[in-house]
Amino acid sequence: MTDKEKQEWADLQKELAETQAELEKLLEESEEMDKEFSEALEQIMAAETVNDNDNWIMGINPNPPSGDAVSGEQYRLPDDYPSPREILREHFPRTADQCNFSGGWGYDAEHAVIVKEFDQEINPDEKFDGVSLEYAFIDKRIREELIFNRPAGMRFEELDSCTIEQRLMDINGVPHDYILVEVTAYPEKEWLELKADWESHDCYKDDPVGRERNLARKEACKITYQTEYYFNISDFF
Repeated sequence: MTDKEKQEWADLQKELAETQAELEKLLEESEEMDKEFSEALEQIMAAETVNDNDNWIMGINPNPPSGDAVSGEQYRLPDDYPSPREILREHFPRTADQCNFSGGWGYDAEHAVIVKEFDQEINPDEKFDGVSLEYAFIDKRIREELIFNRPAGMRFEELDSCTIEQRLMDINGVPHDYILVEVTAYPEKEWLELKADWESHDCYKDDPVGRERNLARKEACKITYQTEYYFNISDFF
């Protein structure tokens, strides 16, 4: 490599590093804003009890109270969707060497996800914790359901999940880990509108009425559903 090429390469590396630093700063600012947005919503919802006879808040029909999560059937991936082995490494390139999965999408025992702590084909040089892989898969399937499997404008933002139930099962002599998960998310269009409104009004710091209105709209458009995961854990149990 000539001195000129070395200098060009050094300049390029410097420019990439600066760009990465700027992106990381923007990401931190966005995450902080999202955190403040969510914390404010929790404070408002904790301080108020919605009257059961009042079916509309600011012109929007509120969601059922917590515990009334709908079935996840409408968000389930179609039967002809590519298998985890085929698609996850493509959609999640940064963790492609950790996608030690085969089998199905885990909606039932027949199509259980096969979890491998060590996968000769994907990453022959490293062994992973099986339970950690299970939870990594849960996050990835939710993203497949609410983002990758949907056209632009029909996707969801601010995805979150929590474990409702987890237990070990013996299915035909094969150990399985069963996990029931509750998922929450917000329609992309509404979320971006609400976030832009929130930011343009400086988090409504001096406008409690506007703040409650924004947060009520956010709560009203939230989706909540429960979905099951079946993991074949014979590789490491």
